[in-house]
Amino acid sequence: MKPIKDMLLKMRHDLVHEIARRSKATTEPGAQDIGDILDSVSEERTRELDMILTDREKRKLLQIDDALDRIEDNTYGQCEECGVKIPRARLKVLPFAKFCVECQEKNEREEKYTREEPEEGIRKVPMGEVEE
Repeated sequence: MKPIKDMLLKMRHDLVHEIARRSKATTEPGAQDIGDILDSVSEERTRELDMILTDREKRKLLQIDDALDRIEDNTYGQCEECGVKIPRARLKVLPFAKFCVECQEKNEREEKYTREEPEEGIRKVPMGEVEE
């Protein structure tokens, strides 16, 4: 269990530093050169992408913290859905896994079918097609 805990702690350390770096880069005022609208759009898009990545990293950090809590509670390595022992190979690849492969697949299928559909009257048009 110690090697997995050490791996989780290292992942947590690296994520905390990456989140801090992105947050600092996003909030630092950049050199305000006089540029055209494309420069402004490009900078804004970069900031949005950084924010999306930071949100993903924060979710991963929560998963890591949860796994560390489960180690302390001696529940780590057990599927939270069915109670079966999660294979060690899966935990080495995904050390913050909460579910066995079967339950994870079942949860993903259910999530896929319960996602909200677009509002009625709104239709996605594939790129390149023009509605007339």
